[in-house]
Amino acid sequence: ALARNFGIVFDRLLTITNMPIARFANQLSAAGNHSAYMGLLVNHFNPATVDALMCRDLVSVGWTGRLYDCDFNQMLEIPLGGAASTIWDIDDVGQLAGASIATGSHCFGCTAGAGSSCGGAIA
Repeated sequence: ALARNFGIVFDRLLTITNMPIARFANQLSAAGNHSAYMGLLVNHFNPATVDALMCRDLVSVGWTGRLYDCDFNQMLEIPLGGAASTIWDIDDVGQLAGASIATGSHCFGCTAGAGSSCGGAIA
């Protein structure tokens, strides 16, 4: 439809999993599809994707200075899994190395199939 109606053609299209959070989670629930979608993600968990996940080497910073393990946790207001909670609690991001990572069921969205994360994966 994009090519036909607007002349838009893709020669290299990268996609990411639609995360089951916020509006999309509400839409899935309203349609009675949330469990099936989560089942699809869980059943396609790929441990090989874990090393490249954004939460392993990226920090998301909210407008108030609050720290999060990833953009999705920021949207869900799940704070950083480590001890620091704001940019004012640390002098160097190296202090966060080895800290625990806050996780939730939405994390299966980044670990399903070839992976879907800010780090990117194509398979």
